[in-house]
Amino acid sequence: MNSRRYWRDAQMDSAAEFAGLSLPDLLDARDAYHVHLLRQPNVVATAVGRYLVRTEDEGSDADAPMRLADRLALPPGERPPRTLQNSSVRPWSWPCVLVFVDRWMDADEIHAAPDEMVPRRLYLPDGRMVPTCVVYAPPVPSGATARLPATLSFPSALFGGGYACLAAVQGGQRSGTIACVVTDGLRTYALTNRHVAGRAGQVVTTMVGGDEVRLGVAAGKSVGRLPFEHAYPGLAGRRAEVAVDAGLIEVDDVGRWTTQIFGVGELGPMVDLGPETLSLGMLGEPVRAFGGASGPMTGEVTALYYRYRTRAGVEYLADAVVGPRVGQSTTPTRPGDSGTLWVLDEPAADTGSTDPVPTARPLALQWGGHLFAGADPTPETTPYALVSFLSTACRALDVEPVTSGDGTSELYWGEVGHYTIGALACDLVQPAALKKYFVANRTRISFDLATLAAGGYKTGDADVFHPLADVPDTVWKRRKKGWIRPKESPNHFADMDDPVSDTDPTTLMSMFDKDPATVDPSTWDAFYTEKSVAVNHRGLLPFRVAQLYRIVVDALADGDTPRALAAAGVMAHYVGDACQPLHTSRWHDGRDESEKGVHSDYETAMVSDEQAALATGLEDALKGARPMDTVTGHREAALAVVELMARTIRTLPPEKLLDAWVTTDRDDIRGHSTELWALVGEPTIACIADGCRTLAMLWSSAWKEAGAKAPAAKAVDPDVLEKLYMDPEFAPSVYLPDHVKDW
Repeated sequence: MNSRRYWRDAQMDSAAEFAGLSLPDLLDARDAYHVHLLRQPNVVATAVGRYLVRTEDEGSDADAPMRLADRLALPPGERPPRTLQNSSVRPWSWPCVLVFVDRWMDADEIHAAPDEMVPRRLYLPDGRMVPTCVVYAPPVPSGATARLPATLSFPSALFGGGYACLAAVQGGQRSGTIACVVTDGLRTYALTNRHVAGRAGQVVTTMVGGDEVRLGVAAGKSVGRLPFEHAYPGLAGRRAEVAVDAGLIEVDDVGRWTTQIFGVGELGPMVDLGPETLSLGMLGEPVRAFGGASGPMTGEVTALYYRYRTRAGVEYLADAVVGPRVGQSTTPTRPGDSGTLWVLDEPAADTGSTDPVPTARPLALQWGGHLFAGADPTPETTPYALVSFLSTACRALDVEPVTSGDGTSELYWGEVGHYTIGALACDLVQPAALKKYFVANRTRISFDLATLAAGGYKTGDADVFHPLADVPDTVWKRRKKGWIRPKESPNHFADMDDPVSDTDPTTLMSMFDKDPATVDPSTWDAFYTEKSVAVNHRGLLPFRVAQLYRIVVDALADGDTPRALAAAGVMAHYVGDACQPLHTSRWHDGRDESEKGVHSDYETAMVSDEQAALATGLEDALKGARPMDTVTGHREAALAVVELMARTIRTLPPEKLLDAWVTTDRDDIRGHSTELWALVGEPTIACIADGCRTLAMLWSSAWKEAGAKAPAAKAVDPDVLEKLYMDPEFAPSVYLPDHVKDW
């Protein structure tokens, strides 16, 4: 028999054998070659996974699987370096041990020093043969981490998973993310990383309204690393420890916490992973998350049991590595995401609802990240998330995730949209094709209702993506050094009930009631001049919406859909202001000093405390809602906003709201909100529902006026939107006299 033919047949036979390898087989092989791989001069890490195929390789198409014999017939070192950036797993990729090296050896170097080459196959005593896949992972260039700013996004006054958290440590500030709410059956905790929570008694805070707010204290119950064989009995890992890095925060007030994950949805059953249930089928599983620093993130499970470090002969492992999906340039994780909960990205169950609250199965807890550099000549770095499986962390801490059925408060957030004017409006857009586009971009537009309505909280640096509906507050209204929009504030209100003087009762609203043509910047500017109102206090809310409406129409006419979406998204904030009574009144925070605080009590505290009732009420109010008549032109858009303000004032007069607030017991925070809701809850629901319908009408009108077709139902790249709203020339914030010139 021809020896060459026999060798090739043997390789073909091994292809089928490789395909049948299991996770225990791969771990057995890595454990058996533990010492050998540690002594290889170029090896920096290992993991188990599936063979990575270079994008440029012939036959790498999913419909034309690569012949393993052809792959092994190539002399080692003749192919260019394989990196995580230039390769991917294909459906037919065989199981293997991934070996990461910091120096790629070419054929000549291998010929000169063959012992330094990573073996292509690992042979076990019982005859099993496990292939390797060598991945080039050069050192990250100096300064590469500078493009991953630790910028935190701070949500509103109801806390939950996805929220940023802070701890003061040795004169500095450590930041991270809350994963979810958990319980040991007796007490309720917030789960995050041990290195974020800190030692027992460490105070953990977040930011609300620009102020640091205490969440609770580190419970002192935490876990760092576990012996691999204790965490996964029966799997090979004699000299390995798996990183868990989980810690608990004992929360101060359970009533201020929600079981949902911001931007993700309700928690479903936890993915329970152990020696009997974990398999190579987890590789390539799509996942998503909401990080306190990065916001929405998507990716897939790239590798399992990644060895990221070795100390004294003991390997430190991460349960899994989460990286970009095929066709996705990066997984945008950054410092501040430690503690983030990753969930399976599964199709939503068909519940019969037009917008069901998504239920996500929690998978893993992020505790770190790793930057992988590509090969020359373009060694771009790509961040990957290092995670521990949630089931392992919960078993080690003896806790279980709390879900909405466990009796804690609920909040409908982010892409679900029940509590966000921008998100709710997405479902009311006409026609159906345009609705699909807005629904696909829900998380680009929306934020939770308490923030949207109150217009109150600030974030840190603005170079992380913010949902568009909140950009006017969290980016444009930041009163700090380098404030990019110093003229933004008057865009958020209009005191429609403020008379010219004690002897002249004329107001902006009474002028509108007599003649709608008075909704004109020059008329309003003359009114304010007669009242001697400083230019920076001349509220111009309707004209801001009109400006944005015109930008949407012009952008669509130019074929610039991302610009149109950016303007439409930020418009949601101002329409949200227009349907809140205290943004339309001179009594925005009370009639005198004794009533100071009513604004935040109503629009933040009450709305946060009564989220469940508000969700139900909005669902009922918008069920079967008919589309409003469309408008044409920016002047009619401004009129539509003033009409919304007029309906808001009639539905819930500011005086009625203030009188109700005065009668409540303000020393009892929780009871105070309940009392206030009983008095003004129903009209509040009506006002917000009206705002949702008005916003949807304005969006629909702009597309109709421009004669633009509905774009494909795909989410716009957040980096494109961020670049737009960070440009001071995009929808510039100006004072009222500047609107006179452009009207």
